Amino acid sequence: MSDTHHIKIFNEITHDNNINVVRYVLSLWVLFGHACELAQLNIPISFHLDLPVGGFFTLSGFLMFPTHQKRESWRYYIKRRALRILPPYLLIVLICFSLLWTVSDLSFTGYFSSAESYKYLGANLIFLNFLHPDLPGVFQGTEFVTDAINGSLWTMKGEWACYLSVPLIYMVLRKYRTKTLLTLLSIIIVATICFELFLLAGQSSGNGLYLLIAKQLGTLVVYFYIGALINYLLPLFYKYKWYIFAIDILLIICGPSLPGYYLLLQPWATGTLVIWFSMIGRWGAKLTKGDNISYDIYLFHFPIIQVLVYFGLNTSMPTWIFIGTTILTTYLLAFASWRLIGRRFLNYGRDLKQI
Repeated sequence: MSDTHHIKIFNEITHDNNINVVRYVLSLWVLFGHACELAQLNIPISFHLDLPVGGFFTLSGFLMFPTHQKRESWRYYIKRRALRILPPYLLIVLICFSLLWTVSDLSFTGYFSSAESYKYLGANLIFLNFLHPDLPGVFQGTEFVTDAINGSLWTMKGEWACYLSVPLIYMVLRKYRTKTLLTLLSIIIVATICFELFLLAGQSSGNGLYLLIAKQLGTLVVYFYIGALINYLLPLFYKYKWYIFAIDILLIICGPSLPGYYLLLQPWATGTLVIWFSMIGRWGAKLTKGDNISYDIYLFHFPIIQVLVYFGLNTSMPTWIFIGTTILTTYLLAFASWRLIGRRFLNYGRDLKQI
């Protein structure tokens, strides 16, 4: 089917917006939160990491459906996503596997002859990092809050699950176009119910698998499809933008005292506010047109913080210098990852640019 005959369900998004700036804010939010937690910094600010992660997934849902709609080709869509997501992801997994022997309690021979090293590599290469999040002898001391190598990678399986759902759901929406709103709302409601059921099952049975499913799939799907719904209703979103903004602020201030806020209201407040700042005004439009390394920042910052803790910089440096060192180191490696790896893969096709 040619582009001129596409049935437009979702609204196309140009680059004349603030999305990249918002992505940078979200990635730095995650970095700050992990720095405070892993380095045990005494900062009187609470960084709720479920909010920026939810914001990322809202933006993904907001952008992925119109992206797929342009071609309506699942092969093109998956290729586009794979070329953007996989190279830097595989890079950070391989870097950690091959270089962190230098901070391991084991010798070079002991590290690379250990089956635990290859379990880590295998589990993380297929996005099942929860099966083996650590490497032998790495980050094992009492100065570490966790021995996990990269605690940021847990979202990747949820991201791919959401990505792969797009072509299937879009086929349904094209066939039953008049029921698009009902379909998207139904997905959000079902995902919310499933999240709560798995959460309750995990708490009552003590089975960590239920809690794992609730955390790593349930809420992420909710945020993703809230983003898709906002895109579908984008003209109304623009029309009532100031009412939406006022309601979001009110929910942020008063919401935590309301019953069911974190389950039912917080995803909507977070999602709509992230899209609001992304799409209202053009204050970040210039940066949106340039390179975007927020994804690389997200992937790289966690092991960098762990290495800095290994060398004791969190205790030998003033807090803000430590954070500045973390940001600078992460930025340099993320920029190198994008320029040397990420952008090269995207340039295989002239139209495979980042969105």
